[in-house]
Amino acid sequence: MRTQAAGFPKQLSVEFMAGLPATELQKRLGNLPADTILFTPGFFRDGSGREFTPREASQLIAAASSVPVYGLFSTFIGTGIVGGRMASYDDIGRLAAETAIELLDGAFPASLTPPAAMPTPLHVDWRQLQRWGISPQAVPADAIVHFKEPTLWEAYRQQVITAGVVMLLQAGLIIALLLERRRRRRTAAALTQSEEHMRLAAHAASLSPWVLEGSASPTGGTESVSPKTYHGSEPLLDFRETLARVHPQDRDVVDAALRDALATQEEFEVEYRIAAPDGEWRWQSARGRADHGQAPRLLGVATDITQRKRAEVQAEQDRAALSHMTRVSLLGQLSASIAHQLNQPLASILGNAEAAQKMLEREPVDLPELREICADIVTEDHRAAQVIRRLRVLFKRGEPLFEPLDVNELVRDTIELTRNMLTSRHVTLRTQLAPTLPLIAGDRVQLQQLLLNLIVNATDAMDGLTEAERVLTISTSLCVDAVSLCVADRGPGVATEALGKLFEPFWSTKAGGMGMGLAICRSIAEAHSGSVAVANAPEGGAVFCVLLPTLASA
Repeated sequence: MRTQAAGFPKQLSVEFMAGLPATELQKRLGNLPADTILFTPGFFRDGSGREFTPREASQLIAAASSVPVYGLFSTFIGTGIVGGRMASYDDIGRLAAETAIELLDGAFPASLTPPAAMPTPLHVDWRQLQRWGISPQAVPADAIVHFKEPTLWEAYRQQVITAGVVMLLQAGLIIALLLERRRRRRTAAALTQSEEHMRLAAHAASLSPWVLEGSASPTGGTESVSPKTYHGSEPLLDFRETLARVHPQDRDVVDAALRDALATQEEFEVEYRIAAPDGEWRWQSARGRADHGQAPRLLGVATDITQRKRAEVQAEQDRAALSHMTRVSLLGQLSASIAHQLNQPLASILGNAEAAQKMLEREPVDLPELREICADIVTEDHRAAQVIRRLRVLFKRGEPLFEPLDVNELVRDTIELTRNMLTSRHVTLRTQLAPTLPLIAGDRVQLQQLLLNLIVNATDAMDGLTEAERVLTISTSLCVDAVSLCVADRGPGVATEALGKLFEPFWSTKAGGMGMGLAICRSIAEAHSGSVAVANAPEGGAVFCVLLPTLASA
């Protein structure tokens, strides 16, 4: 059927192709002139009686057409049509529902006013614009564009932002470490100066001298103490009165030290807290010796060491803070590896969830397969939770917690945090773990930090090697009453002149290195009553070994 359309500058022929069999329709559509405008409302049945959904009909027409196709409903988007002013079934349903509600509320049908027109926003399929060479500038600004490929910024915005945040955090950590390094140097210098002053004062015997005479039992003595012994120009005190001013927790220690000195006639030194006249508890160090002349007596000097004790507490807090910041910086180096470990289970969870959604839309639902998918989701969730647990443990900051530990288990947990880093840097990991090892007493966080430092250093040492040469070996063994944990690399080894300096603070063989990683490793090993040493392997590379006493020998 053909008719003429008015209102156009040129003659326009309109042809309706309803009622044709699908095969004939496809042939006609494939031979349309280039200036043809093809519009489809969809259909339910062709001329041969074959049934279609409107969307299937639209897809058939778009696939066969030699010209762009435009449609009537938004559900046609994605079938191959360019687009058009389209009503949606959602809008139709909403208007129908509103009319039904009015009727249910008692309105007369004659009083209802039908809508003047259905909302028909412009929908466009971006892929079809590209297919037919239609300029995107020709699309109105209010059009709803589907399937548009994201720009480079849109596609990688989150990754770029994340990388920027990580770099800022790392920069902040480096600045914090530099400031901490400066502060530690000042603290160490102050401590050294204070100790030197105390040694000079003690040598000159000018600090609070005291004498205790008359009894082999300090608590039973009746002689007095010099007024300079305890805070200034107080009157002479009976020693029992002086001992009563010592902190209750330190009295037995002071009494035992004085008894032993009188019995053994050896020098003694004891530190204790004593109450000052203002009520403040201050630390003192008493040093002296027994003098068995005409009567047994103790001679000595007492020194106020309150400032030194406070400095020691502050230094310990500083060391703990620096250790934590070093651990956080180390995790920053492993951020890519950790992100990969989290992305794998999360991607698997997403894929399984989407598959489950599609299965639920099919009839009948395959319940056994759906159960398998749910089981996979639970498994991957546990994997992600395990990674997060390890990170939470390493990031936490608090007092050391010594508990029974399996060194082999500690090694396996640490390897999981570094596995992807080693893979990305083409490092082959070998483990030689003793089958049975006694437990040790240690802090899991600190020992994991020690091992992470050794693994990262070993990996860095092999950067200049070929992929085949990059082999890292972690081994454990039992050495008498201690467990040995060794990390060996195939790098160039350690220069002879550097072997004795490698564990010193602020000394590093790396360009731009802070020189704190191995120093912290040594402090962690010593805090566990152990040790760490380095040697060059005969076949090449360096071997770092940590000795930790077993729980039975501790």
